[in-house]
Amino acid sequence: MTTEVTTTATEEGPDTAAAGMTVEELRAHTLRLAGELPGTLRRITVRAGALSVDVEWENTPVPPASAAPAAPAAPAAAAAAPVETDTAPADLVRVSAPLVGTYYQASSPGAEPFVKVGDTVEAGQQLAIIEAMKLLNSITAEVKGTVHAIHVQDGDVVEYAQPLIDLVPAG
Repeated sequence: MTTEVTTTATEEGPDTAAAGMTVEELRAHTLRLAGELPGTLRRITVRAGALSVDVEWENTPVPPASAAPAAPAAPAAAAAAPVETDTAPADLVRVSAPLVGTYYQASSPGAEPFVKVGDTVEAGQQLAIIEAMKLLNSITAEVKGTVHAIHVQDGDVVEYAQPLIDLVPAG
């Protein structure tokens, strides 16, 4: 793995002193952290002023769910396995997570889910919500079709590009 590491600092200022680290210590901690995280790194930038650390990963698919970190335990009512049907059609359209966050299948706790397996959806129809940094991001269908499978449970933490819902296009 070739990873570019850039350290920018003309002098050690109050920002690094307040953190109790020198620029080299901050750089070393950043490299250690980057080595522990999954994925292929493209670039790491460490700045001393305002203690900024930028990490850029290559745009690669997320590993299978079995390799993902375990999510917190779900309530007993939601503890059922993700719902899928028996056979997968060849023309399946997979809706994947566009960002990292918490997946919600309904607009509020206890409300009816936006969609269930077997529901027919229109292009642009809301399928779910992903909450990231206190912002609610609507997940919508790109095609008209039928919900074939839902791969995540309400309240699961999802990763970028993780499969959420499979649709069988209409027609």
